[in-house]
Amino acid sequence: MSITTVGDHLIHYEVLGRGKPLIFIHGWLGSWRYWWPAMQGMAAHQYRSFAFDLWGFGDSSKAPEMYSVQSYVEMLDRFIERLGVAPPVTLVGHSLGGTVALQYTLKYPENVDRVFTVALPTTGSTLNERLVNSEPENFLNKVVNNNVAEVGSEIRKTDQAAFNTLAQEIQGNNLTSKLVSFPRPLLMLYGGQDNVIQPPPPDLQQQENNRVYISLDECHHFPMLQKSDIFNRLLLDFILAGDDLSSLAPKEYWKRRIR
Repeated sequence: MSITTVGDHLIHYEVLGRGKPLIFIHGWLGSWRYWWPAMQGMAAHQYRSFAFDLWGFGDSSKAPEMYSVQSYVEMLDRFIERLGVAPPVTLVGHSLGGTVALQYTLKYPENVDRVFTVALPTTGSTLNERLVNSEPENFLNKVVNNNVAEVGSEIRKTDQAAFNTLAQEIQGNNLTSKLVSFPRPLLMLYGGQDNVIQPPPPDLQQQENNRVYISLDECHHFPMLQKSDIFNRLLLDFILAGDDLSSLAPKEYWKRRIR
């Protein structure tokens, strides 16, 4: 376990690999831990992956005054500064973490190379309204109900105030105009059977020069765990694609042939 501090608040994080930096940001359900398969996959291709627990989640400080998207944006900025991560970085954010990655990029575009969001709530109406008042463990069991071990082992560490407060804030968001003019290459991935976050409206599903939408029809809320090989390959292809995202599509992750 690694810890850094911002003022009186602790940030728990983990690092794996060497090379160009990737930062993974978790969502409402869980912590840094469900990024571990992706971090392992990217370490094999010479990327250095960082994943940390947002305040109120995992092993980071429980600090109700810090439970807002803007506080998490500044948390990410200070995390990058404290650990000496050399920009520009690739950000990978899931649900709530996707919102943080998006808002960070809009505020500090010079620090970001590209952004990969998973289950990004583009408007408040795409968010399951039970996030606003449910207990985290009850929500996981009753709404998600797909037995994700990496999530279930961590959900008990979540502060319900963080869980509900961020849902209330994001219910009032509409990211449509920001996505249309987003300054960096953006991949938006969704699970076709996700009952936590609904896909964006049809106009945001159309590919633009620097934005692409992909749905994995058999996945629920955690495609990085349910289809980890496909997810890892898609992330690597996205990083290597430069500004041309036209060829991005789900593919099986290649495996080294063993004689």
